[in-house]
Amino acid sequence: MAQELAIAAPRTEDITKMAIGMGGGLGTGLVEGFMVSLAPKLGAAAPLITWGTLVGVPIIGAAGALFTRGMIGDLFQGVATGGAAILGYSIPALVAPITGKQAGGGGSGPGVKQLPAGQPGSAIQQQQGALRSVLEI
Repeated sequence: MAQELAIAAPRTEDITKMAIGMGGGLGTGLVEGFMVSLAPKLGAAAPLITWGTLVGVPIIGAAGALFTRGMIGDLFQGVATGGAAILGYSIPALVAPITGKQAGGGGSGPGVKQLPAGQPGSAIQQQQGALRSVLEI
């Protein structure tokens, strides 16, 4: 059966489904954030708790969404999508110690040379000089 693409005012059922799903995602974010931030304090169990929470919550949410209907299914769908979003957000930081690469694209780090701002001939002074010459014309 083909789905149609239409713009229309949402019905009560649509608003309820969206609100319940967003509530499930928000609750998932709060609980997972708490568990992942608590995990380093638990010593040797930290990797198990961190990865178990990050991988287990989307799986439980997806299973609940597939096997239930109605508002409970909408809630589980929110849990699954919220958990998957948190997993996707967390993977670069969790994989960085394994690969040895820095997570994120930060501009400062061990391999980045920073110039002091007041050095004659620095990039900042060259840009300021170019700006002055353009504004004077």
